Amino acid sequence: MRRNIRLQLEYDGTDFKGWQVQPDQRTVQGTLESCLTSLLGHPIRAIGAGRTDAGVHALGQVANFYTINPLPLKRIGAALNGTLPPDVAVLDVDEVAPAFHARRSARRRTYLYRMAYRRRAIGRKEAWHLRSRLNIHAMRSAANRILGYHDFTSFCVASSEKENRNCRVFACILDPIEDAVHVEISADRFLRSMVRGIVGTLVQVGRGKRTPDAMDAILQARNRQCAGPNAPPQGLFLKEVTYEVPEE
Repeated sequence: MRRNIRLQLEYDGTDFKGWQVQPDQRTVQGTLESCLTSLLGHPIRAIGAGRTDAGVHALGQVANFYTINPLPLKRIGAALNGTLPPDVAVLDVDEVAPAFHARRSARRRTYLYRMAYRRRAIGRKEAWHLRSRLNIHAMRSAANRILGYHDFTSFCVASSEKENRNCRVFACILDPIEDAVHVEISADRFLRSMVRGIVGTLVQVGRGKRTPDAMDAILQARNRQCAGPNAPPQGLFLKEVTYEVPEE
């Protein structure tokens, strides 16, 4: 009998070339599939909820795979954590309905971006170091302008998502924490590099290089050249994936 198994994963993306399998590259999907194939005795294809880029981390990535092996769930989780490299951890394992698909069944994804004002040795690969303070009030005003349903072409890699670049952003929250700033963005879907493009543009607003209302023109332009540069990957985390429509 074929089973559909769901995993919740945490990983440090520093030494990975992203989630998606690439020839001759170390990726999270490739590493996971290799361990699962060895454990379950047949080829496994893992489906991820979010295709994180090189250097991007995950606190709550979700993946599913199909297997005919009857191995109990607890043994699958324990065996994976015993064989996966130290920069990947399985947080939870459960069995789901055959129709569940980690990417297509998702209703909301939440990304966290971390920026830090203080230069640090510990955690330097988990935040973007900024030399000067940002205008959080201006950034919040700009962030509010991306809420709702928009075409996010101006914030995505031009060669991807050729047909549908519309996303619904539910929240974009800026939270100053002592010597750091966190940005949390939730949407029904994200285009490639979309969060990094948004954060990079918000930082330009925070530095006074753009006004908050410039975000309106950037969205309307549907041109990647009109937005700011991508924020570096090390500050980005896939925080959570939601599969039930949350109460508003």
